[in-house]
Amino acid sequence: MSVIGNPAASLSVKEIVTGRAKYVADLHFPGMLIGKLLYARLPSARITHLDVSAARALPGVSAVFTHADIPGENSYLYTEPADQPLLVSDMVRYQGDAISVVAALDERTAQAALEAIQVTYQELPGVFDPLEALKPEAWRVWPGKSNLCDHLVIERGDIQAGFDQADIIIENTYRTRWVEHAFLETEGAVALMDGETVVVYTCTQSPHRDRMQIARALGIPENQVRVITPHIGGAFGGKDEAHVQIHAALLAQATRKPVKIVRSRKESILTHVKRHPVILRYRSGARQDGRLTAVHVEAIGDTGPYVNAGREVMSLVAETAGGPYQIPNARLEARTVFTNNPICGAMRGFGIPQAAFACEAQMDALARALQIDPLEIRLRNGLETGTVLPTGVAIREGRGMKACLQEATRLAEWENKDQIERCPAPHLRRGWGMASIIFTVGLGRNTPDHAGAALEMEPDGSVILRTGASDMGQGIHTTLAQIAAEALGVELSAIRVIRPDTDQTFDAGPAVGSRQTFISGNAILRAAQPIRRALLETASEETGFPQELLVLRDGRLYAEGELLPVTVAALAAKATERNRSLHADGFYSMEYPEDFPADVYPYAHASFTFGTQVAKVLVDIETGQVKVEELVAVHDAGRVINPQGAIGQLEGGCIMGIGYALLEELIVEAGKTLTSNFETYLIPTILEATRIKAKIIEIPEPFGPYGAKGLGESPLTPTAPAIHNAVHDALGISLDRIPITPERVLEALRSTQEPNPSPGESDRGSAS
Repeated sequence: MSVIGNPAASLSVKEIVTGRAKYVADLHFPGMLIGKLLYARLPSARITHLDVSAARALPGVSAVFTHADIPGENSYLYTEPADQPLLVSDMVRYQGDAISVVAALDERTAQAALEAIQVTYQELPGVFDPLEALKPEAWRVWPGKSNLCDHLVIERGDIQAGFDQADIIIENTYRTRWVEHAFLETEGAVALMDGETVVVYTCTQSPHRDRMQIARALGIPENQVRVITPHIGGAFGGKDEAHVQIHAALLAQATRKPVKIVRSRKESILTHVKRHPVILRYRSGARQDGRLTAVHVEAIGDTGPYVNAGREVMSLVAETAGGPYQIPNARLEARTVFTNNPICGAMRGFGIPQAAFACEAQMDALARALQIDPLEIRLRNGLETGTVLPTGVAIREGRGMKACLQEATRLAEWENKDQIERCPAPHLRRGWGMASIIFTVGLGRNTPDHAGAALEMEPDGSVILRTGASDMGQGIHTTLAQIAAEALGVELSAIRVIRPDTDQTFDAGPAVGSRQTFISGNAILRAAQPIRRALLETASEETGFPQELLVLRDGRLYAEGELLPVTVAALAAKATERNRSLHADGFYSMEYPEDFPADVYPYAHASFTFGTQVAKVLVDIETGQVKVEELVAVHDAGRVINPQGAIGQLEGGCIMGIGYALLEELIVEAGKTLTSNFETYLIPTILEATRIKAKIIEIPEPFGPYGAKGLGESPLTPTAPAIHNAVHDALGISLDRIPITPERVLEALRSTQEPNPSPGESDRGSAS
């Protein structure tokens, strides 16, 4: 292959680094108004009085909307049935509920309009602990409804028989916290009228779903809404759900003027979805040789007051809670719980990082209890091709699990770690930890998961690729261009990508679930087939060679490996003259060709990536500071389309994982967020970056385009558990929650009987 597997810079790199790339905040139109939303800032309350008349009377104010002014459905419509209103009418259920939205001549006037709105609240008790929320006497987020939104159980085998067979049983509880996406660009949208069509420019991961949501709220057909995605300054799942684009469209429709809404950083942190905090109770049984006999997991996720993606996130927590291991008997439970805390939804990893943290901490706990090396216990239990998961799915290609595990430990020199000084100074302790993961690709069975794409070759051999896949910086447009270039036999420079525009591009589904390379890549391959066939038919006529002997590569024609004096551009011109179509559309939906037993989990995934990371840490027992000295990351991504982009994803994911492990925690008290800026919400900087040994193992996926899978989310997933296990190895004490802050390290040290525990000692878990 000449394009696939070769490093390629992002197609947008010049625009981005020179400042020519246009983001939502950069867009300006004549007569544009500024929109702002009034948020409740209370976690639980009843609106007893709402008066917007003073705001409407202010000079320079063009529109003030309340729930009563929405012409269509007052809902975000992310889930069915929809439960989150665009503008609340009576009940406030979290601090980010919007009461009103205004449009004015400028920012100052819009802010004055918000301040002129009179709202009176009756504050209500609320519920802020998911465990308390499950009690019968708890405050009901939704009157008359249980706070238990959903309870999923995935079972395989006989869980009690599995525990009866165990020589040892370990039980532990693990906790993760709220995490902020911290994208560089906050949420924003510009909406304007083009005749009777509402045009919305917005930073979104799902432009076609946005179109549907906007149309329903405005009470108009979808073909009267056009959503265009400009450059996006990061998303990480936080722009999967609609944010302000519907409100901007409502105001533009009402005023017939362009309206821009861009959230401030504080507004963004206080209102948009977060990574779910999850409590995970693990009970694991194993034989004396370390082989698992049974695993029972109970996961409780706080989703806030609205469903959003809560059910789906917690279903992935359950689906992956067993990790990349062979488990003959399993019961994996996930409860999605309503509270009056911040709303939670999609974030990079979509529930799998929470499950991986607990699963890998538990595997180390078993290894310590059985006095087995953490590497060995993972090798003995690691899944393989044909392994049946608790969901009932048989792994179609599982070689990547152990390949990543063995390569990561080799690069980290795991066998030689005890030869390195563990206490380089009286106040320092060094430790090593590893974590292995399984990561899903796509949206799962019985879920719409498809993409369309279009290719058009011009008579000069240049190509236009149209895709509805959003590029948030992950480089999907470059990857798709490489797939198209390889399939059509042209150079990468011949491809021009049309960014998502619902009037110009097909629906590619959301840019989530590590799915776009797989789904849109296959759609492009299908679009390329008839164009390539037309070119080869023309080439055969021109040269006299049979089509099966001809190859298109790098814009040239080859016959049996010999370069011919014919270019693809010349063939395109000839094909056009001979009335052969060089335009084609491609459509692909995720394939599940395997026979699934009747008892299989109905939304189970069938394509997976694997990865292992090894962390070396140094802990200061006087300050509690944890320094990651080195991180080894080895991941299986199938066939790599763009090595440069893939390594970037891998290293970037590791840095985000360091933040998840050591720094990032949204502090919430009684439903109110206390860390509403980057002075109080800490994210990794260059000071936290560490030496990363990154490597990708290529084991082709049978159904992926050129064998590719996806690598957008998996790299951050093993980082936190690897660091956690390394800290435990260094201190010999339990820290069963993340982030591992200095305060938590010092508290754990104080709680032990021995002030400075010897490295490697363990006091965790219970065995029977």
